[in-house]
Amino acid sequence: MKSQSKRIITHFLIGFCISATLTSCSDSKPETAAIDEQPCLSADEMQNLVSASLKPVSYEISLNGKVDYNPNNVLQYVSLVDGVLTNTFVSLGDKVEKGQVLATIKSTELNAMQANLQQLQAQLKVAQRELQSTESFYKNGISSEKDLIMSQSEVTQIESQIDNLKTNLELFSAKPEAGVFEIKAPVSGYIVANHMASGLQINAGSEPLFTLSNLDEVWINANVYAKDIPYVKEGMEVTIGGNAFADTTFKGEINNISQVIDPDENVVKARIILKNSDLSLKPGLNVTVIAHRELNNKAVWLPKKAVIFNNDSYHVIVAKDGDQCHMEVRNVTIGHQDKNGYFIDGGLEAGEKIVDHDAILWYNAYASK
Repeated sequence: MKSQSKRIITHFLIGFCISATLTSCSDSKPETAAIDEQPCLSADEMQNLVSASLKPVSYEISLNGKVDYNPNNVLQYVSLVDGVLTNTFVSLGDKVEKGQVLATIKSTELNAMQANLQQLQAQLKVAQRELQSTESFYKNGISSEKDLIMSQSEVTQIESQIDNLKTNLELFSAKPEAGVFEIKAPVSGYIVANHMASGLQINAGSEPLFTLSNLDEVWINANVYAKDIPYVKEGMEVTIGGNAFADTTFKGEINNISQVIDPDENVVKARIILKNSDLSLKPGLNVTVIAHRELNNKAVWLPKKAVIFNNDSYHVIVAKDGDQCHMEVRNVTIGHQDKNGYFIDGGLEAGEKIVDHDAILWYNAYASK
Protein backbone atom coordinates (compact mmCIF):
# COMPACT_ATOMS: atom_id res chain seq x y z
CA MET A 1 0.00 0.00 0.00
CA LYS A 2 2.76 2.41 0.95
CA SER A 3 4.80 1.45 -2.12
CA GLN A 4 1.70 1.96 -4.26
CA SER A 5 1.20 5.54 -3.06
CA LYS A 6 4.89 6.27 -3.58
CA ARG A 7 4.66 4.84 -7.12
CA ILE A 8 1.67 7.04 -7.91
CA ILE A 9 3.39 10.14 -6.59
CA THR A 10 6.62 9.24 -8.43
CA HIS A 11 4.70 8.83 -11.72
CA PHE A 12 3.06 12.18 -11.03
CA LEU A 13 6.42 13.88 -10.53
CA ILE A 14 7.87 12.24 -13.68
CA GLY A 15 4.84 13.32 -15.64
CA PHE A 16 5.21 16.81 -14.26
CA CYS A 17 8.83 16.98 -15.44
CA ILE A 18 7.98 15.62 -18.92
CA SER A 19 5.15 18.08 -19.23
CA ALA A 20 7.37 20.96 -18.26
CA THR A 21 9.91 19.88 -20.94
CA LEU A 22 7.29 19.60 -23.65
CA THR A 23 5.80 22.93 -22.73
CA SER A 24 9.16 24.59 -23.36
CA CYS A 25 9.07 23.24 -26.95
CA SER A 26 5.39 23.68 -27.77
CA ASP A 27 2.39 25.70 -26.58
CA SER A 28 -0.11 22.93 -27.36
CA LYS A 29 -2.94 22.49 -24.78
CA PRO A 30 -2.64 18.71 -24.09
CA GLU A 31 0.74 19.15 -22.41
CA THR A 32 -0.62 22.06 -20.33
CA ALA A 33 -3.46 19.86 -19.12
CA ALA A 34 -0.93 17.29 -17.88
CA ILE A 35 0.57 19.84 -15.51
CA ASP A 36 -2.74 20.18 -13.64
CA GLU A 37 -3.06 16.44 -13.06
CA GLN A 38 -2.83 15.37 -9.35
CA PRO A 39 -2.09 11.89 -7.89
CA CYS A 40 -5.01 9.93 -6.49
CA LEU A 41 -5.42 7.57 -3.56
CA SER A 42 -5.75 3.88 -4.28
CA ALA A 43 -8.79 1.91 -3.13
CA ASP A 44 -6.73 0.36 -0.30
CA GLU A 45 -5.50 3.79 0.82
CA MET A 46 -9.07 5.07 0.84
CA GLN A 47 -9.98 2.23 3.19
CA ASN A 48 -7.16 3.17 5.55
CA LEU A 49 -7.79 6.89 5.94
CA VAL A 50 -7.84 8.16 9.51
CA SER A 51 -11.07 9.63 10.78
CA ALA A 52 -10.60 12.75 12.91
CA SER A 53 -12.14 11.69 16.21
CA LEU A 54 -13.17 13.46 19.41
CA LYS A 55 -11.23 12.41 22.50
CA PRO A 56 -10.98 13.71 26.08
CA VAL A 57 -8.12 16.19 26.05
CA SER A 58 -5.02 15.03 27.87
CA TYR A 59 -1.51 16.30 27.57
CA GLU A 60 2.03 15.59 28.64
CA ILE A 61 4.78 17.94 29.77
CA SER A 62 8.39 16.80 29.83
CA LEU A 63 10.43 18.08 32.78
CA ASN A 64 14.04 17.62 33.82
CA GLY A 65 14.51 16.31 37.34
CA LYS A 66 17.04 14.97 39.80
CA VAL A 67 16.84 12.32 42.51
CA ASP A 68 17.53 13.57 46.04
CA TYR A 69 17.36 11.99 49.47
CA ASN A 70 14.43 12.90 51.70
CA PRO A 71 15.78 15.75 53.87
CA ASN A 72 13.13 14.99 56.49
CA ASN A 73 14.47 11.47 56.96
CA VAL A 74 18.18 12.00 57.54
CA LEU A 75 20.59 12.31 60.43
CA GLN A 76 23.30 14.93 60.23
CA TYR A 77 26.27 14.55 62.55
CA VAL A 78 27.71 17.80 63.92
CA SER A 79 30.75 17.57 66.17
CA LEU A 80 30.23 18.87 69.70
CA VAL A 81 33.97 19.27 70.29
CA ASP A 82 37.04 20.73 68.62
CA GLY A 83 39.63 18.31 67.34
CA VAL A 84 41.47 16.77 64.41
CA LEU A 85 40.27 13.78 62.37
CA THR A 86 43.11 11.29 62.42
CA ASN A 87 41.50 8.61 60.18
CA THR A 88 38.31 8.11 58.15
CA PHE A 89 36.94 4.70 57.14
CA VAL A 90 33.93 5.46 54.91
CA SER A 91 33.20 7.23 51.62
CA LEU A 92 30.18 8.87 50.02
CA GLY A 93 27.50 6.28 49.23
CA ASP A 94 28.75 3.61 51.66
CA LYS A 95 26.23 1.61 53.66
CA VAL A 96 26.95 1.65 57.39
CA GLU A 97 25.48 -0.13 60.39
CA LYS A 98 24.62 1.41 63.72
CA GLY A 99 27.73 1.50 65.94
CA GLN A 100 30.15 1.12 63.02
CA VAL A 101 33.35 3.15 63.40
CA LEU A 102 33.37 5.92 60.79
CA ALA A 103 36.43 7.93 61.85
CA THR A 104 38.83 8.63 64.69
CA ILE A 105 39.33 12.02 66.27
CA LYS A 106 42.01 13.42 68.53
CA SER A 107 40.55 15.97 70.96
CA THR A 108 41.69 17.45 74.23
CA GLU A 109 38.08 18.41 74.92
CA LEU A 110 37.05 14.77 74.83
CA ASN A 111 39.83 13.97 77.27
CA ALA A 112 38.55 16.68 79.59
CA MET A 113 34.94 15.49 79.21
CA GLN A 114 35.97 11.92 80.00
CA ALA A 115 37.95 13.05 83.07
CA ASN A 116 35.00 15.20 84.19
CA LEU A 117 32.69 12.22 83.87
CA GLN A 118 34.91 10.13 86.12
CA GLN A 119 34.97 12.93 88.72
CA LEU A 120 31.20 13.30 88.65
CA GLN A 121 30.72 9.57 89.05
CA ALA A 122 32.94 9.66 92.14
CA GLN A 123 31.02 12.68 93.48
CA LEU A 124 27.76 10.86 92.89
CA LYS A 125 28.85 7.94 95.08
CA VAL A 126 29.71 10.35 97.91
CA ALA A 127 26.43 12.23 97.49
CA GLN A 128 24.43 9.00 97.50
CA ARG A 129 26.08 7.87 100.74
CA GLU A 130 25.36 11.27 102.32
CA LEU A 131 21.76 11.02 101.18
CA GLN A 132 21.43 7.59 102.82
CA SER A 133 22.82 9.00 106.08
CA THR A 134 20.52 12.03 105.92
CA GLU A 135 17.47 9.83 105.29
CA SER A 136 18.42 7.69 108.32
CA PHE A 137 18.94 10.77 110.51
CA TYR A 138 15.64 12.24 109.27
CA LYS A 139 13.75 9.10 110.26
CA ASN A 140 15.32 9.27 113.72
CA GLY A 141 14.52 12.97 114.03
CA ILE A 142 18.14 14.04 113.98
CA SER A 143 18.13 15.81 110.56
CA SER A 144 15.52 18.27 109.32
CA GLU A 145 13.41 17.95 106.20
CA LYS A 146 15.44 20.79 104.68
CA ASP A 147 18.65 18.74 105.04
CA LEU A 148 16.96 15.80 103.34
CA ILE A 149 15.76 17.91 100.40
CA MET A 150 19.22 19.42 99.95
CA SER A 151 20.84 15.98 99.89
CA GLN A 152 18.28 14.71 97.36
CA SER A 153 18.81 17.81 95.18
CA GLU A 154 22.57 17.35 95.13
CA VAL A 155 22.24 13.74 93.97
CA THR A 156 19.77 14.80 91.22
CA GLN A 157 22.07 17.56 89.96
CA ILE A 158 25.08 15.28 89.73
CA GLU A 159 23.02 12.59 87.93
CA SER A 160 21.84 15.20 85.42
CA GLN A 161 25.39 16.34 84.70
CA ILE A 162 26.48 12.73 84.22
CA ASP A 163 23.60 12.09 81.81
CA ASN A 164 24.54 15.16 79.74
CA LEU A 165 28.16 14.10 79.52
CA LYS A 166 27.21 10.55 78.57
CA THR A 167 24.94 11.88 75.84
CA ASN A 168 27.79 13.97 74.44
CA LEU A 169 30.20 11.05 74.65
CA GLU A 170 27.91 8.25 73.46
CA LEU A 171 29.06 8.60 69.81
CA PHE A 172 32.70 8.43 70.89
CA SER A 173 34.62 5.60 72.43
CA ALA A 174 38.16 5.81 73.72
CA LYS A 175 40.95 3.95 71.92
CA PRO A 176 44.11 2.75 73.66
CA GLU A 177 46.04 5.78 72.38
CA ALA A 178 45.78 8.74 74.71
CA GLY A 179 43.30 11.38 73.52
CA VAL A 180 42.06 9.41 70.48
CA PHE A 181 38.37 8.58 70.17
CA GLU A 182 36.19 6.81 67.61
CA ILE A 183 33.18 8.39 65.86
CA LYS A 184 30.48 5.76 65.45
CA ALA A 185 27.37 5.68 63.27
CA PRO A 186 24.35 6.63 65.42
CA VAL A 187 21.95 4.75 63.09
CA SER A 188 22.13 2.42 60.10
CA GLY A 189 21.91 3.93 56.62
CA TYR A 190 23.84 5.29 53.68
CA ILE A 191 26.39 8.10 53.65
CA VAL A 192 24.61 10.65 51.42
CA ALA A 193 26.92 13.55 52.30
CA ASN A 194 30.46 13.32 53.60
CA HIS A 195 32.84 16.10 54.64
CA MET A 196 35.32 13.97 56.59
CA ALA A 197 38.96 13.73 55.62
CA SER A 198 42.06 12.65 57.50
CA GLY A 199 43.85 15.61 59.05
CA LEU A 200 40.78 17.85 58.92
CA GLN A 201 40.56 20.38 61.75
CA ILE A 202 36.99 20.45 63.04
CA ASN A 203 35.25 22.92 65.30
CA ALA A 204 32.34 22.36 67.63
CA GLY A 205 29.03 23.25 65.96
CA SER A 206 30.51 23.61 62.46
CA GLU A 207 28.93 22.10 59.33
CA PRO A 208 27.89 18.42 59.55
CA LEU A 209 30.73 15.94 59.17
CA PHE A 210 28.39 13.45 57.47
CA THR A 211 24.73 12.84 56.69
CA LEU A 212 23.00 9.46 56.96
CA SER A 213 19.78 8.39 55.20
CA ASN A 214 18.19 4.97 54.76
CA LEU A 215 17.05 5.89 51.17
CA ASP A 216 13.83 3.88 51.55
CA GLU A 217 12.07 6.98 50.26
CA VAL A 218 13.50 9.60 47.90
CA TRP A 219 12.45 12.91 46.41
CA ILE A 220 12.42 13.74 42.72
CA ASN A 221 12.83 17.50 42.25
CA ALA A 222 11.60 18.46 38.77
CA ASN A 223 12.30 21.81 37.09
CA VAL A 224 9.18 23.63 35.88
CA TYR A 225 10.04 26.43 33.48
CA ALA A 226 7.96 29.60 33.17
CA LYS A 227 6.07 28.45 30.05
CA ASP A 228 4.89 25.27 31.83
CA ILE A 229 3.93 26.78 35.20
CA PRO A 230 0.21 27.30 34.27
CA TYR A 231 -0.12 23.63 33.24
CA VAL A 232 1.71 21.80 36.03
CA LYS A 233 -0.49 21.15 39.07
CA GLU A 234 -0.23 19.27 42.35
CA GLY A 235 -1.71 15.79 42.08
CA MET A 236 -0.73 15.31 38.41
CA GLU A 237 0.36 11.78 37.59
CA VAL A 238 3.94 11.45 36.39
CA THR A 239 6.12 8.83 34.74
CA ILE A 240 9.81 8.92 35.62
CA GLY A 241 12.56 7.45 33.45
CA GLY A 242 16.18 7.97 32.56
CA ASN A 243 19.28 6.47 30.99
CA ALA A 244 20.12 4.67 34.24
CA PHE A 245 16.86 2.67 34.19
CA ALA A 246 16.90 1.22 30.64
CA ASP A 247 13.25 0.34 29.88
CA THR A 248 12.08 0.67 33.49
CA THR A 249 9.85 3.58 34.51
CA PHE A 250 8.44 4.70 37.85
CA LYS A 251 4.94 6.02 38.51
CA GLY A 252 4.08 8.74 40.99
CA GLU A 253 2.37 12.09 41.36
CA ILE A 254 3.40 15.66 42.05
CA ASN A 255 3.14 16.08 45.82
CA ASN A 256 4.19 19.70 46.10
CA ILE A 257 4.98 22.71 43.91
CA SER A 258 7.13 25.51 45.29
CA GLN A 259 5.62 28.98 45.25
CA VAL A 260 9.06 30.57 44.94
CA ILE A 261 11.31 30.72 41.86
CA ASP A 262 14.65 29.00 42.42
CA PRO A 263 17.16 31.88 42.04
CA ASP A 264 19.98 29.66 40.73
CA GLU A 265 18.05 27.84 37.99
CA ASN A 266 15.16 30.30 37.44
CA VAL A 267 12.59 27.49 37.70
CA VAL A 268 9.84 26.37 40.04
CA LYS A 269 10.57 23.07 41.78
CA ALA A 270 7.95 20.32 41.68
CA ARG A 271 8.45 17.49 44.18
CA ILE A 272 7.59 13.83 43.67
CA ILE A 273 8.03 11.44 46.63
CA LEU A 274 8.72 7.81 45.72
CA LYS A 275 9.35 4.58 47.58
CA ASN A 276 12.79 3.19 46.82
CA SER A 277 12.79 -0.32 48.21
CA ASP A 278 15.21 -1.69 45.58
CA LEU A 279 17.47 1.40 45.78
CA SER A 280 17.27 1.98 42.01
CA LEU A 281 16.71 5.69 42.56
CA LYS A 282 20.09 6.98 43.62
CA PRO A 283 20.54 10.56 44.87
CA GLY A 284 22.16 12.71 42.22
CA LEU A 285 20.76 10.86 39.19
CA ASN A 286 19.26 13.01 36.43
CA VAL A 287 15.82 11.80 35.33
CA THR A 288 13.07 12.75 32.89
CA VAL A 289 9.67 13.45 34.42
CA ILE A 290 6.64 13.22 32.13
CA ALA A 291 3.61 14.90 33.73
CA HIS A 292 0.17 13.73 32.56
CA ARG A 293 -3.07 15.67 32.85
CA GLU A 294 -6.63 15.06 31.62
CA LEU A 295 -9.04 17.96 31.05
CA ASN A 296 -12.82 17.92 31.18
CA ASN A 297 -13.33 18.82 27.52
CA LYS A 298 -12.96 16.95 24.23
CA ALA A 299 -11.16 17.90 21.03
CA VAL A 300 -10.40 16.43 17.62
CA TRP A 301 -7.39 14.13 17.85
CA LEU A 302 -5.02 12.88 15.14
CA PRO A 303 -1.97 10.59 15.28
CA LYS A 304 1.37 12.37 14.93
CA LYS A 305 2.17 10.83 11.55
CA ALA A 306 -0.93 12.48 10.05
CA VAL A 307 0.27 15.99 10.93
CA ILE A 308 2.98 17.80 8.94
CA PHE A 309 4.93 20.72 10.38
CA ASN A 310 6.24 23.12 7.74
CA ASN A 311 6.86 26.86 7.53
CA ASP A 312 6.12 27.33 11.24
CA SER A 313 2.61 25.87 10.95
CA TYR A 314 0.85 22.51 11.08
CA HIS A 315 -0.93 20.89 8.12
CA VAL A 316 -3.04 17.84 7.36
CA ILE A 317 -4.15 16.24 4.06
CA VAL A 318 -7.96 16.02 3.96
CA ALA A 319 -9.66 13.59 1.56
CA LYS A 320 -12.76 15.56 0.50
CA ASP A 321 -16.21 14.03 -0.09
CA GLY A 322 -14.90 10.47 -0.36
CA ASP A 323 -13.21 11.29 -3.67
CA GLN A 324 -9.87 9.58 -4.01
CA CYS A 325 -8.59 12.33 -6.29
CA HIS A 326 -10.01 15.26 -4.32
CA MET A 327 -7.59 16.13 -1.51
CA GLU A 328 -6.87 19.39 0.28
CA VAL A 329 -3.92 20.67 2.31
CA ARG A 330 -5.44 22.19 5.45
CA ASN A 331 -3.78 24.39 8.08
CA VAL A 332 -4.68 23.34 11.63
CA THR A 333 -4.06 24.74 15.10
CA ILE A 334 -2.58 22.47 17.78
CA GLY A 335 -3.94 22.80 21.31
CA HIS A 336 -2.20 20.03 23.26
CA GLN A 337 -0.36 16.84 22.47
CA ASP A 338 0.04 13.46 24.10
CA LYS A 339 2.73 10.89 23.38
CA ASN A 340 0.90 9.53 20.32
CA GLY A 341 -0.78 12.50 18.70
CA TYR A 342 -2.18 16.04 18.64
CA PHE A 343 -5.40 17.65 19.84
CA ILE A 344 -6.62 20.06 17.16
CA ASP A 345 -8.03 23.42 18.28
CA GLY A 346 -9.06 24.68 14.86
CA GLY A 347 -9.13 23.96 11.13
CA LEU A 348 -10.63 20.47 11.27
CA GLU A 349 -14.00 18.93 12.09
CA ALA A 350 -14.65 15.56 13.71
CA GLY A 351 -15.34 12.85 11.15
CA GLU A 352 -13.23 14.28 8.32
CA LYS A 353 -10.96 11.77 6.60
CA ILE A 354 -7.24 12.34 6.87
CA VAL A 355 -4.24 10.80 5.08
CA ASP A 356 -1.70 9.46 7.57
CA HIS A 357 0.36 7.06 5.43
CA ASP A 358 3.18 8.86 3.56
CA ALA A 359 1.54 12.13 4.57
CA ILE A 360 4.65 14.16 3.77
CA LEU A 361 4.69 12.83 0.18
CA TRP A 362 1.05 13.71 -0.36
CA TYR A 363 1.69 17.11 1.21
CA ASN A 364 4.51 17.79 -1.28
CA ALA A 365 2.25 16.77 -4.13
CA TYR A 366 -0.71 18.94 -3.12
CA ALA A 367 0.81 21.86 -1.17
CA SER A 368 1.26 23.97 -4.31
CA LYS A 369 -2.17 23.14 -5.75
